[in-house]
Amino acid sequence: MQYQPGPYQAAAEVPAPADVAPAAAAPPGAGLGWFDKVRAMLVRTGLPPEPPVYDVLWRYVRDDDHDLSLAIDKAIAGDGLTISTLMTLRETHLGQLSEAQVNQLIAEAQGQAEALGWRIEGGQTDLADYGRAIAVGGEKLAGPIDAAGLAALLEQLGAATATMQAAIAKLMTELEQAATESRALADRLTQAERAAVTDALTGVMNRRGLMTMLEKAQEAAIAAGVPLALAVVDIDHFKRFNDRFGHAMGDDVLCFVARHLADRLGRDGGFVGRLGGEEFVGVMPGVGLQAAAGRIDRVRAELAGQVLRSAVDGGSMGRISFSAGVAEHRGDQSGDELIARADSALYTAKRLGRDRVVPDRS
Repeated sequence: MQYQPGPYQAAAEVPAPADVAPAAAAPPGAGLGWFDKVRAMLVRTGLPPEPPVYDVLWRYVRDDDHDLSLAIDKAIAGDGLTISTLMTLRETHLGQLSEAQVNQLIAEAQGQAEALGWRIEGGQTDLADYGRAIAVGGEKLAGPIDAAGLAALLEQLGAATATMQAAIAKLMTELEQAATESRALADRLTQAERAAVTDALTGVMNRRGLMTMLEKAQEAAIAAGVPLALAVVDIDHFKRFNDRFGHAMGDDVLCFVARHLADRLGRDGGFVGRLGGEEFVGVMPGVGLQAAAGRIDRVRAELAGQVLRSAVDGGSMGRISFSAGVAEHRGDQSGDELIARADSALYTAKRLGRDRVVPDRS
């Protein structure tokens, strides 16, 4: 698909749709309802009641990650939700390595360490043998020795030296091989670590990576005494777009919006993560509330001014717009609390008609 610029026109102000009203506060004990739904899922699927399984099903019944929920629905409608399928979905959508993968990486690291130890031990043995040959030769030279004895001794020392040189060359080759293997393992570990914090679809950070980076950004802002602002961004009418053009096109839109946000916020040291579904979070270190709202609004206007066209026939598929709420970090407020304030401002933006940015007023 192609994106072509077009005139920007903000949506008119309309009453808040019923589907965007913020949820009411959960009554005490409401969490037991989620537990009952997870229990029903365990009974229905026959999955083992283990922590990783419960974690995925908890996210599913609460629809914390809409893409994960859709994938589970598809699996249930197909061949059924098996433990293997669920663990694959957990790795794909939550960016978490399976226990088998972690154990494999650990085993490879241990194997490399043991092999390196054997190589070093072998080198020490060769060195000890050479040292003994030199010592024996020194003792013989200290006493009376004729020409024939000296020639024999020199031949023995030459042979010992040649053996030692060969051993050193072998050890150097083995050490180079060990270094290559270690670098390869380090690369795999780096890739695994990156995958653990990266959203598999869009390439920006997943929720886990986002919260880790946000916590570090908050600590840095406090230490330096500078502001920190955050925006929760939600693509407008995304479900309607998905229903009309299909999930494949919807995935392309998610990737495009994620890259649009990351490219523009990243220019000034900001970063972007996918909160779930069609929601993203943009973090702007060193930026106050009003400046951050203005920055996000410029990003919004630029995106809204582009026309989405089909790569097949060039037909217009409309424009993409988003609504956003912006909040500024306060004191020792947690990342979840900061996101909640920005999310509340986002709902205000939706009530006012979407395609706009609203700063937090709390």
